[in-house]
Amino acid sequence: MRRAFCTCLFIVLLLVVASGCIQPAPQTPPATTPLPPAATPVPAMTTAIAEKHLTFDVSKTSKTVNITYTGGPDAGGLVALKVRIDNQDLDDFERTVLTPSPGEQILFTYQGLATPVTANIIGTWENGYQQTVLLYYF
Repeated sequence: MRRAFCTCLFIVLLLVVASGCIQPAPQTPPATTPLPPAATPVPAMTTAIAEKHLTFDVSKTSKTVNITYTGGPDAGGLVALKVRIDNQDLDDFERTVLTPSPGEQILFTYQGLATPVTANIIGTWENGYQQTVLLYYF
């Protein structure tokens, strides 16, 4: 009997040691962190560039796509037009026209049937500003 008592006592002590402790650790209050001093807001510098407007005529035949640059109120300072045509067969055609002048035609000729989906024209001005000026869906 004494042996059974010692074995039970040993098992209980072993379980207490294995569990780590009998009572939870005392809780320490969280340390308060001081708030940083209030920051003075600095006004942001923004330069608002008004949206540019150019005009184009777009036509399509069975073998060609013709884009004619016709000018527009913001034609002054225009230094380049980048024209990209996306086609149904996932081919893309791209052409850049430097120093475009009103009335200038940008002609894309196809060997098979013309299958354009969109024409995206990006204008670039003297100050380096670029903007999509036409996104045409066929």
